[in-house]
Amino acid sequence: MTTTGLSVEACPRCGRPNGAHRATCLFCGEPLSAPGRESQALPSLRGASDIEPGYNVIFLPGAALAAGAVEEVAAAGRLTTEQAALLLTAAAPVPIARAATAHDAVLLTQRLARSGLRTLILSDAQLAPFQPPRRARALTATDGYLEVWSSEPVAPLRLAWEDISLIVFGALRFRQVLVRESSGRRAKAEREEMMTADEEVAVIDLFGPTLATHARIRADGFDYSCLGSDRSLLAVENHARLGDWLLASRSSATVVNRDFRAVARALEPVWGLTKTRSRQPFKRAGIGKVATELTECLDNDGQFTRFARSLFLTLRPI
Repeated sequence: MTTTGLSVEACPRCGRPNGAHRATCLFCGEPLSAPGRESQALPSLRGASDIEPGYNVIFLPGAALAAGAVEEVAAAGRLTTEQAALLLTAAAPVPIARAATAHDAVLLTQRLARSGLRTLILSDAQLAPFQPPRRARALTATDGYLEVWSSEPVAPLRLAWEDISLIVFGALRFRQVLVRESSGRRAKAEREEMMTADEEVAVIDLFGPTLATHARIRADGFDYSCLGSDRSLLAVENHARLGDWLLASRSSATVVNRDFRAVARALEPVWGLTKTRSRQPFKRAGIGKVATELTECLDNDGQFTRFARSLFLTLRPI
């Protein structure tokens, strides 16, 4: 049937009308699978800053792509052609889109397959970006094992060197902006950025045989005693030497990835940065005026966690 010139379809579950472009019912989430619909439907996607759970469609590089693949990825993932080109030239698996439902993700992979793209669907539940990895505070190596110590009063994570499946090098970026906002009955609201602070921290993520063994070594707050006489006075130098030590000690089966810095820009349209705000109480700022200070923070911690865990899951059976 049609309404005001737009094609609509009744949901087989709740009976309510939905636009012809929808893959699932707007009201109850039921898949709308009318004959021929899969080739026309536009899957519902999550935005980069959307905290609702979704299903990540991961592009697996390596296969030859059909002509027009960039334009197809841009249309399917609702990206610019520049963003799509960055994704398709990445050396590591990267997300093309976050679909709202598993059905939407399947529709998207079917569409992309026609352009020669190999993809994998990983849910947010699998990547668990808001469940941080174990924070490593120190390492010790004994009898063919690597022990990862945390600040918690628990036994260390003990991994045989041959069980370390993946080492991912990356960087966490933090930006903190202090803002002063003022307003009054007659005065126009004002906003003034008082201070901006940027910080970058080098990190190394380790994975054993399961996601439960995911551990993160940050350059700050780490005891580099495991380096022995090679330990320096500078954390940056120590972190680089620790990376060299891990690479020299790993087994030949351990996969090493250093692509995060190169692909970070390509990740942002799908896996956005995490934003938080904290506000101080309002104070008087003159006759008829009040002001407050708020701190806005931006970081890529969740983005790097998604990237590292997606690498692990593309290497291991799910």
